[in-house]
Amino acid sequence: MSNVIQQKLEILRRKLSGWLFVHGFGRWLLAGLVIVGFSMLLDRAFKMDLAQRGIVLFAMLAGALAYFYWLVIRPLLKRANDDALLLQVEKKNPELKENLISSWQLERQSSAGELRATGTSESLTLATIESGRNKAQKIDFGSALDSGRHQTDWAILITGLVATALLALGIWQTSFLKTWFRRNILLTNDSWPQATYLEIVGAKNGRLSIPRGSDHRQLVAVTEASRVKEAKVSLEMENSGGRSVQVMKPTGKSDGREHSAVLYNVSTTFRMRAVGGDDTTDWVEVDLVEPPHVMDLKLTASLPEYTGVKSLELAGNGPHTLLTGSSLQVEIQANKTLKSAFVKRAGQPDGDAKGLPMQLLQDNRYAVTLGGADLAGGDYLVSLLDDSDLPNFRPTKFSLTIKEDQPPKVRASLLGISGLVVPQANVPTSYQAIDEFGLSNLFFDARWTNAEAESDSENKPVEKQIEFSRYKQSDTSTREVKDYAVLDLQPLNLVPGMSLRIAIGAQDFCPAPPGIGRSQEFLLRVVSNEELRADLLRREIEQRKAFEQVYEKQMELATELQTIAVKPRDPSMTPENFVAQREAALIALVRNQKGIGTGMAQVADRFEEFLVEIKNNRLDEAENELFPNQSIEARFDGRIIQPIRKLDQELISTISRQIDACRTVIAKDSDLLGAVEQIAPMHQQILEEMKRILAAMSDSENFQEVINDLLRIKDVSGGLKKEIEKKSQPKDVFDDPNSDIFDK
Repeated sequence: MSNVIQQKLEILRRKLSGWLFVHGFGRWLLAGLVIVGFSMLLDRAFKMDLAQRGIVLFAMLAGALAYFYWLVIRPLLKRANDDALLLQVEKKNPELKENLISSWQLERQSSAGELRATGTSESLTLATIESGRNKAQKIDFGSALDSGRHQTDWAILITGLVATALLALGIWQTSFLKTWFRRNILLTNDSWPQATYLEIVGAKNGRLSIPRGSDHRQLVAVTEASRVKEAKVSLEMENSGGRSVQVMKPTGKSDGREHSAVLYNVSTTFRMRAVGGDDTTDWVEVDLVEPPHVMDLKLTASLPEYTGVKSLELAGNGPHTLLTGSSLQVEIQANKTLKSAFVKRAGQPDGDAKGLPMQLLQDNRYAVTLGGADLAGGDYLVSLLDDSDLPNFRPTKFSLTIKEDQPPKVRASLLGISGLVVPQANVPTSYQAIDEFGLSNLFFDARWTNAEAESDSENKPVEKQIEFSRYKQSDTSTREVKDYAVLDLQPLNLVPGMSLRIAIGAQDFCPAPPGIGRSQEFLLRVVSNEELRADLLRREIEQRKAFEQVYEKQMELATELQTIAVKPRDPSMTPENFVAQREAALIALVRNQKGIGTGMAQVADRFEEFLVEIKNNRLDEAENELFPNQSIEARFDGRIIQPIRKLDQELISTISRQIDACRTVIAKDSDLLGAVEQIAPMHQQILEEMKRILAAMSDSENFQEVINDLLRIKDVSGGLKKEIEKKSQPKDVFDDPNSDIFDK
């Protein structure tokens, strides 16, 4: 094989590789610069975030490497065929008339021994080979390459190198290219020069923590570095469900630079960015964290010492009622470790103190004691702050009501006393006293005035407390008392004509001032024995007249029963209507009979009250002195009260049942008449017994009139006797200041 052709082919191949490198590398540089320019436009127009810029950078590098391989490496890896190169040389040199390629091929076949098999002339072959060698020495193989195109390739390469150098210089010197390089090549968070700069408030290092399940109010601020500070701001949010945009509203703060949007019930992670003016912030990843909250609230009240209650557990959030002077321990169990915890009254301005700090006990339990000025009525909030400065967005709330200790509640009623009493009377009183924290004393609260006094000084009210029960000051267990007490009027030295007001009073253990409760007030008029006896006699006569009316009703009832039994049926009335009429009449008689029994019992009750009133006023003592064998108990109880009770319980109730039984035989006249005739003897017995009771009442009235006269005479004679004794005593001269015994 010819060394000349081989050497020139190698030189041509090396030259071709250089030309191919210049051709590919220059175009690759220009393509890279175009991609860089596109990256600049893309990032400047859309302000891509870090992830997007990273993707673009990766695409640029991948495309550049692929294009470099395609334009530079791949052509260099392909070895040009020797025959093809020689054909290109002959194409540029037509005068060779294919001698060069023929010489090259014949020399290759001769070396391989292929010509001998074909019978080709050896001398002719050698001549052809030698001719090709000679012509190869005279020809420049490099002329086969397109020099004009190579110059263009060099121009493209030089242009690319110069542009690349200028780009590097621009990156070093200009802020625009430097920002692009740092943002898109170094992937930093540098910002493009712009008129508006936005800041997502609360975001740190591209992350923001939001309490899970809360309503979050997100703020976006236009920074002070912005030239255009008034911009419409939107919040873009993206999660697995897609992307949404929420228009933000100006808050009116920071000269209109602050905008807000409320995100409701945040329960899934997402990312967000702010868009406004010519700025778009980077994406901020939102992390959901559990906010601090109160898992358990325990309220323990300590009441004042006098109540005897050391501690009181309060269940729930209230409102709870506490006494003045109490203290309250607030204890909470938090769900996590806290940076701080405070108890604050609701409605307290934000500028005020946060409230009372709670102290850590153990295991995330915190407590504080409220007392004195810190304890007042109203709502209280428990504010928490965890280690990441996240507050509890739904503060735990409890309510308190502060009240003064209420005085005891007292109810009372007089027993056996009317509105008139004598100076020596006993006043029995039934009472019920209740206090939440114990009773220390019970007393009669008495006040009297002389209504018949001639001067104002004599009519001045007199007040007096008369204790009848006192408890130990250390014993608060007696919180309810139901009993009766008797007020003896004799030590009060009352005189007839006075007005007496009494009430039951109760005192509790409250130290300053003690709570005092009083029952309703009872007004009594103090009268003489004679006046009260006359009033009792008057009332006794009224009850006798009332009993007479009951007697007359009983007589009328017996007559009406007989009339029903003997009255024939009107021919114009059907038997059914007649029976119904009889039944209605009998039902009315049964009702009237029971009413008669009730009237009789009321009379007996009045006489029992008279008897109790007489004993309470001690009127029976003087009567028993005059007639020991004719006591008022014997007259009232033995001859009036007990006979009425017996008559009501035995005869009246029995005859009521018998009259009602007549309804079973009203269909037949004979049967009804027979039943009525059986009842008639009992009617007669009742009337006879009522006559005896009326007679006893009349005898009692007459006897009482006699006693009243005798006692009146006795009082008059006793008064005369005192006057006589007074006048019969010798007069002392010194008793008369006008005596002239010394002058004489």
